[in-house]
Amino acid sequence: MAMLGVLVLFVGWFGFNGGSTLAFDTTVPGVLINTVSAAVAGVMFALLLGWKLRGFAEVLYALNGAIAGLVAITAGAHELTVSAAIVTGAVGGILSVLASEWLLKYRIDDAIGAIPAHLIPGIWGTLAVGLLGDPARLDTGLGWLAQSGIQLLGVIVCGVWAFGLSWLLLGGLGRLIPLRVTPEAEEMGLNMAEHGARTELFELLDSMRQHEERGEIGGCVAADPFTEVGQIAASYNRVSAALDRAVTRTQVIMRNLRDGVLTWRSDGVLTALNPGAEALFGVTARDVVGMPVDALIRTRIPAPGQRRELRIRTAAGIRALELQVSEGASGSEAEFAGMVRDITDRKRVEEQLNRERELAQVTLASIGDGVITTDESGLVTFLNAEAERLTGWTLEAAKGLPVGQIYSLIDEASNRQADNTARQVLASGKPVVCLDTRLLVARDGSQRAVQDSAAPIRSRSGYTVGAVVIFQDKTQTRELTRKLNYQASHDALTGLVNRREFEHRLQMMLLQPSGIHVLCYLDLDQFKIVNDTCGHMAGDELLRQLSTMLREQVRNIDLLARLGGDEFGIVFCNCKLADAKRIAESIREAIDDFRFSWKGRTFSLGVSVGLVELDCGGSVTLGDALGAADAACYAAKEAGRNRVHVYQPDDRQLLDRHGELQWVPRLQAALDQDRLRLYAQSIASVADPTSIHHHEILVRLEENGRLYAPGSFMPSAERYNLIGRIDRWVVRNTLAWLSDRYRCKGSGAIDTWSVNLSGASLSDERFCEELLLWVEQASLPPGTICFEITESTAIAQLSTATLLIRRLRQRGCRFALDDFGAGLSSFAYLRQLPVEYLKIDGAFIKDIDTDPINRAMVEAINTVGHTMGLKTIAEFVETPATMAQLSRLGIDLAQGYLIDRPQPLETLSDVRVMPR
Repeated sequence: MAMLGVLVLFVGWFGFNGGSTLAFDTTVPGVLINTVSAAVAGVMFALLLGWKLRGFAEVLYALNGAIAGLVAITAGAHELTVSAAIVTGAVGGILSVLASEWLLKYRIDDAIGAIPAHLIPGIWGTLAVGLLGDPARLDTGLGWLAQSGIQLLGVIVCGVWAFGLSWLLLGGLGRLIPLRVTPEAEEMGLNMAEHGARTELFELLDSMRQHEERGEIGGCVAADPFTEVGQIAASYNRVSAALDRAVTRTQVIMRNLRDGVLTWRSDGVLTALNPGAEALFGVTARDVVGMPVDALIRTRIPAPGQRRELRIRTAAGIRALELQVSEGASGSEAEFAGMVRDITDRKRVEEQLNRERELAQVTLASIGDGVITTDESGLVTFLNAEAERLTGWTLEAAKGLPVGQIYSLIDEASNRQADNTARQVLASGKPVVCLDTRLLVARDGSQRAVQDSAAPIRSRSGYTVGAVVIFQDKTQTRELTRKLNYQASHDALTGLVNRREFEHRLQMMLLQPSGIHVLCYLDLDQFKIVNDTCGHMAGDELLRQLSTMLREQVRNIDLLARLGGDEFGIVFCNCKLADAKRIAESIREAIDDFRFSWKGRTFSLGVSVGLVELDCGGSVTLGDALGAADAACYAAKEAGRNRVHVYQPDDRQLLDRHGELQWVPRLQAALDQDRLRLYAQSIASVADPTSIHHHEILVRLEENGRLYAPGSFMPSAERYNLIGRIDRWVVRNTLAWLSDRYRCKGSGAIDTWSVNLSGASLSDERFCEELLLWVEQASLPPGTICFEITESTAIAQLSTATLLIRRLRQRGCRFALDDFGAGLSSFAYLRQLPVEYLKIDGAFIKDIDTDPINRAMVEAINTVGHTMGLKTIAEFVETPATMAQLSRLGIDLAQGYLIDRPQPLETLSDVRVMPR
């Protein structure tokens, strides 16, 4: 009501100030704006100051601040600017608060607040006209100080007049009619209203109100036992204590209760929940109280007396809860209550049991093995689908029948009735596992191979209440095993024994205490022609026909196998060498006479045969036997193919072959372990042997501190395709050494270094591309590198060699034709090879001083070479007589022990070589 009154007063003040102009002109809006601005400023500053002093928003100060702002602006509403009006109203509001606090401090009665709301702001507003007013608007001709003095004089005159007249009138009237209340009434009323005086009843009611606001059930108030109010307070304290004890007991029960308790009003708004409910729902009461219950339980609220399962997702995972609703106190905050229990573990156990039961049923029904269960008497209680299929009995037909009638077994070896596995378990009470395969007799009399096991079914007390038999159908497994064993030991194309089975059986023969056998190794000649000409299908058909023919040639006791590709092996069991050689010769003749036709083409073949006599008793190993047979077959090929060769331990050809085979792993190890070494031999001018600017790079192999010359291992490297790796090693290491050498020495005299390239490397496109890249990366001066190619290799691969020579010559490389003169067509192809040097074969140089034919050959080669602008190099120069003859013939360069012996590269230069 007070605020409404101030609002009415606020509106009325518009008319008071606006109407004071006595005219409706342009000054009225300014007056109204100043009035509103001052009132608002008074409200705001009075409210803020009161909050600062008392710690809360005092509404009375806001009301008095509004009145103070209106009162303060009234005197200068016409003359003040808007900013001055705001300052006037703000100061008026501040003065009203300070005046109220001063009156309370000194206990001065002012029931209607006239002094702080009207008197003090009115005085300030009158003074503000002089202090803040616009002199132009006042139009008095006085400055602000003089004007302020006039305003102060008016305040004093008005105060004396008003106070004096009122004192006279009220004093006189008070003598006739009492105007002041009694001291008791003032103590009870005005002192409470004006000075905050409190009575005992007021204190009691105020304490009870505070307890209610704070929810302090067990709160106590001061009680005087000798007054009526004190007796009421004592009773209040007793009731509060009893209620506090009851509430405390209830809270302890609810707090320690693991189940959750919810309460809500009839409108569904949640009013309380205990710690158990907080834990179950993963929430706090502070967050959810006041929200709808269905938002917490995430489903429709059940009716009282109903139960409902809930699934709640919390931070700990998904919980399964059970909610039961009951009615509470009607019209209260707990009109409905819900008891919540955590049934997560129970549901998990139930689901697990259901899954296990369903899994067991599905497993037994769909398992690939047959399953039969019986009771303690041996009567059938269950058959799964596989057991029905294998036995021929349905579950309905077999249920209740003896298990021996349904599951009947026969021993495969004796063809007699076998003991029933289920009966054995029921008799002994122990599991039975049968590893042997037995025959199951089905209902229709058919038999299947099965493997079974059985175990007792026990109760919780440990008693045997039945048996379970599990059996597998091994019919397909046995057939598959037989096929796999056959495929593992036989060649899929020809049906002959394969290499693995052949070596196994041969090993068994060699381990026998006695016996003489002959091992035969066959390698078809010209088989690759059939494959390359007609394709692999024709080759496969040829092998099948030859396999059939070989079966007809050997004895039944002999072992015939296809060892791989076009290679076959035969073991003539208990056979003398002469007889084996006769049979091998007949096989060779049969293959030689055989003609293979394919799509209008006819092919003839040959076969190289190696024979080895085997003396059993452990003296001959499998590896030795196979190696000897392979060596004998190789000897047959080397002797012209399509022949039979018998292995002899002292056979020179076989020893050479064996020696070459021994070099293969040694070469591979040397390449892997970087045990090749580079040497260099000088090439001198025949005219001036002291002038050496040409060298040939040679390679040696180091093994256990010993060096081997190329003649020891190069034949094996060429035969077994290791020469390419050697060429790569030599070229890359030579280029690296030369690059380091020229970087260290700088520009100067340029020597030429020759490196040999094999035919295998020239035919390798990848090697040729890499060689170009290596030469570019080395960045050597032109003429530093000279590659030597043998005459036979260059002629055999003329186009490839010519292309490589031209590409490398563009990069500054030179070329020499090595061993020139050894071929039959040397001069015919010389024009097509862009080389710089001809190295005359050493066979012509050795006896040049004594053999006129060799001298004539060398002279002819030198003449042709010089005619084509090529330099000639003579190899194997070892005597002064040879050197003198070369000089007479005009040979350009010479190489041999007379000039220099090969030396390690590290001795020719100060360039460091990588440690090894």
